[in-house]
Amino acid sequence: MPSLLPPNTTKFEINFDSAFSRVSQIEISTRQFNDPMKAPYSVLPWLAWEKSVDIWNKNWSESQKRQTIQNAYKVHSSKGTIGSLESALSSLGYQIKVQEWFTSSPPLKPYTFNLFIEISQERLRAGDLKDIFEVVKTSKNLRSKLLTTSLSIRSDAELYLAAALTAGHETQFSRAPGGLYLDGTWALDGEKQLSGVDF
Repeated sequence: MPSLLPPNTTKFEINFDSAFSRVSQIEISTRQFNDPMKAPYSVLPWLAWEKSVDIWNKNWSESQKRQTIQNAYKVHSSKGTIGSLESALSSLGYQIKVQEWFTSSPPLKPYTFNLFIEISQERLRAGDLKDIFEVVKTSKNLRSKLLTTSLSIRSDAELYLAAALTAGHETQFSRAPGGLYLDGTWALDGEKQLSGVDF
């Protein structure tokens, strides 16, 4: 690359120019650092800090971490609502249903709720329940109290089925022997056998 330095430059300036001329060739994807789905895995904790993620666990899977950062704004903008609770737990891959005190039959104590959580069998680890309760504690409104939690573990399995169909038709002739002809070459008169049956 030709230099734009004037002819009276010092040796230091020439070396400095040649050393830093290669820096522009290094690709730095700084625009991707702020996108949780494209950012390098190593910057995710700092990106979570920037987006004010309340609960962070270094043992989560990469997809859980990325989804938690992605949903951080949605969780914070609706904090204290069922939507916030659902968004926060769906980031971790849990499907939940919240039953509030006024929707249950008979009604519960005021400002209480029940939580129904569905977890896949393969993803259940020892610290998952602790994480779930921490997320519930930080995402729910302050006046509501969690009464009960029902945990259902879903087991996914593949099922192979096969079916076979056979159809047949049986025909009986009730004519006298000798009255039937097979393509005109010989008569069935009771002396011949066709498939083990006398005609």
